[in-house]
Parts: sequence; C-alpha cells; structure tokens
Amino acid sequence: MTYDVIVAGTGPAGLMTAERTSHYGLKTLVLEKRSSVTHSLMGELVTDKALKLLRVKPDSEYIGNKYTSIVGESLDTGSNIVVDRSLLGNSYLFDEDKCQELMRDRALSDNAEFIYNARVNSVVRENGSVVGVNYNHGEVERGSLTVGADGSFSRVSETAGFTHPKWLLSYGYRFKLTNCKGIDPGTAYFFVGKDVGLGYLWLYPRSETETNLGIGRVPSSKKNWKALPPMQDVLRKYMKTHPETKDAKIASVNGGVVPCAGIIPRFTDAGVALCGNSAGQVSSIVGGGVTTCFHAGQVLAKHTKRMVDTNDFSKESVSKYEKEYRKTKLASNITNTGKGMWAVSKYAMFNDPIEAAEIVLGQLDAKTLNELIQGHASVGTLMTLMTDFLPMVSRIGIGYLRAIAVSGF
Repeated sequence: MTYDVIVAGTGPAGLMTAERTSHYGLKTLVLEKRSSVTHSLMGELVTDKALKLLRVKPDSEYIGNKYTSIVGESLDTGSNIVVDRSLLGNSYLFDEDKCQELMRDRALSDNAEFIYNARVNSVVRENGSVVGVNYNHGEVERGSLTVGADGSFSRVSETAGFTHPKWLLSYGYRFKLTNCKGIDPGTAYFFVGKDVGLGYLWLYPRSETETNLGIGRVPSSKKNWKALPPMQDVLRKYMKTHPETKDAKIASVNGGVVPCAGIIPRFTDAGVALCGNSAGQVSSIVGGGVTTCFHAGQVLAKHTKRMVDTNDFSKESVSKYEKEYRKTKLASNITNTGKGMWAVSKYAMFNDPIEAAEIVLGQLDAKTLNELIQGHASVGTLMTLMTDFLPMVSRIGIGYLRAIAVSGF
C-alpha cells in the first residue's frame, strides 16, 4: 500500500501535519517510536495564537491555566523582573496530554492510521526520490511524501541527507508535581542561577496544589557542562528549598531536546520534507515552540494537498512549502532568536552568563527586556540602552567581543 503522506513523529508538528492532511482527505500514516502520543513532550506555555491554530477556546478542557503575570528571577540573589498582562497579553498553560489526544483523535476520525513502537531506521529512495521509510526490523511503508517530524535527532533528516552546520541544542526535564501548598496559580516563573547554567528553570502552576517544574540547559562547552550539577538534581533542590513544593509528589517525569540555532539551511527534497524540531522550526526564547510547530504543520499540510492534487512530489514542488514558510513572520522570529542564542552561547564559553543575567535582571525594566527578547526593540529603546544603561551594555559587549576573538567565530 502507498500512502499519500507518511509522518514520522507525534510531537506538535507531526500531529498537526497529520490532523490537517487527513482532514484534506489524504491517506495518512503516522509512525511513533513511543507507545503513545502522550509520551512525547510538548511545549505548554502559549499565547492566543497557539489556541487559534489548535482551534480551541480559552475556557475549554485543553487549557490547564491562564496567567496574569510572568516573573523572571535569580535563584541566587532574588533579583527579578515582573512582566504583567499589559506587556504579556494572554498567556496560557496547555493541558499537554489532552491537546495531543485531541489532534490524534481528529486525525483518526478522518481515517489516519497510527503505528506505535515504530522506530524509523531510514528513508527509502528510488530514482533519486524518497518513497517511504524503513522502520523497526526492516518493515517498509511507502508514501508519496515522507515527513520528518521526528525531533532534534531526526532519522528522516539524517538519512535523507539534510545537514545541520550549526546545531545548538537545549536539553530539558520536566516534573509534574502534586501536593503543593500555597502556589500562586496566576503567575508563571522563570529562574536563572549558577546551578541552572546556560538556560532557565521554570515553574508553571496548574492550581494552588499542582505545578509543572522544569529545566532547560544549553551546553556552551564540555567543561562548563560537566561543572554543573545534573538537571534533575537541580529540580529536586528547588523542591526541597521552597515551602510551596517541599512536600510535593512527583507525578510524572518527562524530557526532551530542543534545537536553539534557528531554521536549518534546507529542509525539503524530492519526496521528503522536515517539520518542527527536525527543521529547527523552534523559537528557543519560548522553550519548545509549540506555536511555531503548529504553524509549520499547517503550512506543510496545505502544500501536501497541492502535491497530491497535482501528483508532483519533485524537489521543485516540495520546495514550495519551504519557500512559503521562510517568508512568514514566525520563521523570521525563529531566525532572529537563533542568532541570539548563538551569540549567548559564544558569550558563555568565556564569560559568566549568570553574572550577565544578574546585571540584566537588576537593571533593565520589563518593557525593555520584552522588546529585546522579541527582537523588535524600537529606536527609542536602543537609545535608552546606550545612554541610561551604557555601563551594562559595555560590560556585556566587551565580554562578547572577547568570546568572538578567542573562539574564532
């Protein structure tokens, strides 16, 4: 049997692609190496755009919580910045499992097929085009288009010949905690600290008694990485030293790897396309980038319908998905934040990023920091940085220039 599309992976990009292609009436097969769609880690902190892409309402069962403020804080000194709703807009916590099951069930209702415990080994090529995948113990499934939505270490990507000349990864763990006490359910927290390293620890409350506690860390160098305590130990230390989580129970543990370097140079070829983490379609500033993955899956599904209708899966035809995607605002944001993460990683090789974070938390206001993170700082904001915060800018800038000179980047 030949499918119209084979999707490898059930993260947000893979599930959204499968949901939409099956909705368009395309014969869709989904392969997942785990035993369930809910075993994949999906980003949780989202805005209205993610809800719109998923087509769910803020008061639905798919939303675990809504926040009125976000706090960035140092675990070492307590310095903090509070971003209130006037800057934040609407911010929600997805109920991860329910959202994944929703996309799966929508795809199943439109006759998509799912095979679990199916680990892709390689793509199958014939006459210069990808025509399917080989998985598990040599089983082969054939498809007109193969979609690699199988994460940062994508087997589809590797065996189809795509390259990642700049590949920076964030490794993370997430605890779901119960039996918490006195947590403010209206505020989400991001923490930096010496134990955290280059990254952040997050606390996303679900209620006064339940919360998600996680950590994401980028290795700036092997030496720096080895000097840090294990990430799960950092989470447990946080639990023990904060009264809200001191007696909490760990209901579940999950982990994942997120690319931080931006979109890869090329992610389409004859009969094959990448989507989500495998293509670098993730904004490192907002963690897993569930919104960007939903968006990419919808763009790809639309083009898959076009390819099926025209029976054209040539390199030129598949590349139209990539060309349209790269012109979108979200793709531009990913590129900008990817460049930012490369700059930060270079800085952290030869400077103390936690010291820099402390300077920023202690001196910048929330509005200025928000503009810088989003990559749309106004001329007025930049002028303010060069006047009111010149010592801070100079101190961090000199460290960055030293990193470039020493590392050769």
